[in-house]
Amino acid sequence: MERRKYLQIPGPTNVPERILRSLSKPLLNHRGEEFEELVGYCVSGLKKIYKTENDLLLFPSSGSGILEASIVNLFSRGDKLAVIKLGVFSDRMADIAENHGLNVIPIEKEWGSSVSPIDIKEVLENDKDKEIKAVCLPHNETSTGIKNDIKGISEMIKELNHPALIVVDAISSLASLELKTDEWNLDVVISSSQKGLMLPPGLGIVSISKRAWDMVEKSDISKWYWDFKAVKERMKGNQFPYTPATTLLFGLKESIDILLEEGLENVWNRHELMTNAIRNSAHAMGLKLLTSDEDGSNTVTAIILPDGINYPDLSKVLSEDYNIVIGGGLKKLKGKIFRIGHLGSIHHV
Repeated sequence: MERRKYLQIPGPTNVPERILRSLSKPLLNHRGEEFEELVGYCVSGLKKIYKTENDLLLFPSSGSGILEASIVNLFSRGDKLAVIKLGVFSDRMADIAENHGLNVIPIEKEWGSSVSPIDIKEVLENDKDKEIKAVCLPHNETSTGIKNDIKGISEMIKELNHPALIVVDAISSLASLELKTDEWNLDVVISSSQKGLMLPPGLGIVSISKRAWDMVEKSDISKWYWDFKAVKERMKGNQFPYTPATTLLFGLKESIDILLEEGLENVWNRHELMTNAIRNSAHAMGLKLLTSDEDGSNTVTAIILPDGINYPDLSKVLSEDYNIVIGGGLKKLKGKIFRIGHLGSIHHV
């Protein structure tokens, strides 16, 4: 008998049975009234999860696609961006920006550490002519298992009275960690379907503030598929300028219902509880974590491989004997750590 594999990687995450069933619904006319009602429901529900009244756009894409979409819509060639670099996925945002002709000012931290408001404050204070257009950073860096103090960073930028937008990669934090888009004055928040929303990959999501829309109007980088303005115009009528990810929207509706039934605060608390259980167990086994408990994320834990244990053997035993799939280290952490994802559809008893 085939046994189900349980994904304890940082994503894609386990898809609950309720969502799996919804994904099997027959397709409907994506230009019809029934589809428009579905899109309207999903947008309204996502705004509750984002905790925002800002515009919210959906794209058929991966999280990396939405990262690129945000860069090409918000900025113009030569614009200066302060980009936090402390792992694979924060580095990716810098790479995308540089590939589109932007001037990246890196704020680099040791992998396994978070960035503090003070680190960013020093860079913005030195920007005497206020040329930096945005601060770009992840809420959660899955390659190292750290979280950043998004609220504190946003408050610091506001206190400095610096005009920089705050652009947040929340791909591995939305619907898992506390996130309050409007209350924290976040201009652009990027996410996707396959993490805390518990869906298969393929749906990208972004919220955009009024300040950010002002930047969109000035952008000179070419785009067509990624054009925020074109998608916004069609989404006014709950439509899209091209074929949408219809089946994923069925699943998204179910995901929203599941999350709101549990209550967002309860979702956040559940992730914290699971994190504490995993980290306390690791400490009790004498394992060393890559991050401090203070910097550690509530969606993924990175553990240093003990001497004499290699990742392929550990991964094979867990998969073949226990049907549990974990993640390994990426790039310069390959072979040095293993990662346990504890986000989405993972529950305590």
